[in-house]
Amino acid sequence: MNQHIRIATCNFELNGNDDVELRARLHHRLRDLKLDLLMRQEMIGFGVSGRDSQAWLDSQTALGMKGELGPGMGATALYWAPKVFTPRRNWANEVGTRWEMPPTTLSLELTGTTIPIVCCSHHHVYDNPVRRESEANWLTRLNDKTVTLKKRRIVLPCIVGGDTNSYPEPGTPGDVPLPRLDVPDSHPLAIRNEPHRNHRSRLIIPGQPRVLDIWPDNNLREAGLEDAARHLATVPDRETDRARILAPTVDAYPTHGPATRIDRIYLSRKLLPAVADVEVINMREYSDHHTVVVSLDRAVLISILADLAVAA
Repeated sequence: MNQHIRIATCNFELNGNDDVELRARLHHRLRDLKLDLLMRQEMIGFGVSGRDSQAWLDSQTALGMKGELGPGMGATALYWAPKVFTPRRNWANEVGTRWEMPPTTLSLELTGTTIPIVCCSHHHVYDNPVRRESEANWLTRLNDKTVTLKKRRIVLPCIVGGDTNSYPEPGTPGDVPLPRLDVPDSHPLAIRNEPHRNHRSRLIIPGQPRVLDIWPDNNLREAGLEDAARHLATVPDRETDRARILAPTVDAYPTHGPATRIDRIYLSRKLLPAVADVEVINMREYSDHHTVVVSLDRAVLISILADLAVAA
């Protein structure tokens, strides 16, 4: 049995854009990462049949995992290792029409435990910061789901991962520098493309400068969900790892500004003691996003879940 539970979020650009060979190579690369839980975005390309399509079924075989394709035309998906997790509930009916790219949300029970973890793969809309805030507010509801055990209600832990299309709040030592809206286009931190600059910022007070969109990150953290990379980078004995842990998840582009960390995995704070490592896996060969992998100490995670069960 592996010491770590490995969780990843991966935005595969346009699901390979119908390039079957590229998709196969991406699946092989992900399988090599030996993942137990995978959160995917941009799952287009499985045709009108969606979860019944051969391509969707083949993706599970290629990864060696079971999966659930989200509502709509496959905007998001969750995959899990069947020897590690067992699905207990699908939360799709709570999604409704609030999302342009609906999330995939399941309660998954870790083998050897009795308290499920609410797991969600999401993809925030790219062009509307107000809507992103609303979507993030929906995600905060996942951190208060409950089960009844021994006639007592237990708040379930939660893991949320995906493409936020927005920025982490500044202030974490070693974090990636955020773009700047107050510099000329020649500045390395400038966002030169005007529509993209609008998509990634908000006007708060008419007549005042716009500000970068950090609302999804702020909302999740206020609701008790913490960015795993931010958490680990601030652990006292991990200072020398900060650059690796907080590496950008998208590269710099002349129009879209500097390299940024928009793909993130959040955990309920009760799960944070289990975070053993965070890696950003270079996916430049396959996609415009890199893959974030969070390793959880299996023994610590089982202990946390056992404590929740005992508290009941």
